[in-house]
Amino acid sequence: MPTQRLTPEQITAAALDLMDAEGLAAVSMRALAQRLGVGTMTLYGYYRSRDELLDAVVDAATADAANHRTSGRTSAKPLAELTALFTALHRTLSEHPALYRIRMSRPFLSPGVLRVCDRALGQLRRAGLDDAAAVRGYRTLYLFTLGCVTYASQDAAGTRSALDALPPSDFPHLSALAPTMAHTAGGPDEFDTGLATLLTALLGQHG
Repeated sequence: MPTQRLTPEQITAAALDLMDAEGLAAVSMRALAQRLGVGTMTLYGYYRSRDELLDAVVDAATADAANHRTSGRTSAKPLAELTALFTALHRTLSEHPALYRIRMSRPFLSPGVLRVCDRALGQLRRAGLDDAAAVRGYRTLYLFTLGCVTYASQDAAGTRSALDALPPSDFPHLSALAPTMAHTAGGPDEFDTGLATLLTALLGQHG
């Protein structure tokens, strides 16, 4: 049993701070214990392994997204609820990029994150989608959100340089649209525009 006066919330918050400051690779039970001023074995009294700790960090970080509701109302339409849900998830992942690196090492299957999935599926079914369409719709929205986070830091100058180097005769469309691509890649409205487009297509008149 833990012997220090720590709470799980204190531990996950410290782990997330360490992850944000130094990257995912820096998060070890020993490094976190030093950061908290406790012995390493104290942390093992709370979490049996680093993986279990990381699951708890992901759950804690995504709690706001999982519990977010439009203006606190439960009667909002699926379009509004799904927009709020995935916007909150996108914001969390953007603020803590290392969370995405955890996802690249293994699936997000902890209860906290699966609440996001459960809420999204519920709203998609509420909108009238059958089970298969709801699952496909969720995966489309989720993968789009992860993709936007992955490419958010794309270097516009590097994109423009690569496109400018292409011979227009071989790449007529890329050459013609190079300025637009360089300007919009990773732009602040890229996620919002894409999410609205996807939700309109998924929900149709049921939104």
